[in-house]
Amino acid sequence: MQVILLDKVVNLGTLGEIVKVKDGYARN
Repeated sequence: MQVILLDKVVNLGTLGEIVKVKDGYARN
C-alpha cells in the first residue's frame, strides 16, 4: 500500500512524500 504523508513522520518520511507501508500500518 502506498500513502502520501500529510505530516512529517519519524522513521518514515517527510511531508508530501509517497511511501510504501503495510496495509495495517496505514489504516492506523
